[in-house]
Amino acid sequence: MMDIRYTDCDDDTKRRVASAMGEVIGRHIRLEDGFAFAALDGDRPVGIIAVYRRRLPPPLLQTDEGFINIIEVSEGYRRQGIGTRLVELSLERCRALRLHQVRAWSSEDKTEAIPMWKALGFALCPATEHPRGLEVKGYFVARQL
Repeated sequence: MMDIRYTDCDDDTKRRVASAMGEVIGRHIRLEDGFAFAALDGDRPVGIIAVYRRRLPPPLLQTDEGFINIIEVSEGYRRQGIGTRLVELSLERCRALRLHQVRAWSSEDKTEAIPMWKALGFALCPATEHPRGLEVKGYFVARQL
């Protein structure tokens, strides 16, 4: 049985996550305007969630949300509650920061993530994004705090 521990990310943890899980994942961790939690198996990063704070556009003056920039759990560690725990920790932090809501976007090919969002009480709104001109179907997910 694994003994997973969860920790706030700092610059050192961010470097370790990028080394263990990939540079692209590391680039999604924005500590300057947000926070991140890492799931560690011993000293090895096996999961990450990164959230940044952003202001909603007018007319929602003074209304901020937490946007989940990335959530990833290493293969072999999935379906063991690690992603769920990372989201729960992020929801707690966003509440403490007095944010209005938490939101994310998930492509429809993330077949394990979509049921997790639903089970955690997030609303799901089908959406199509066009990164680099490519059509990607998926869902915006949101939960009011």
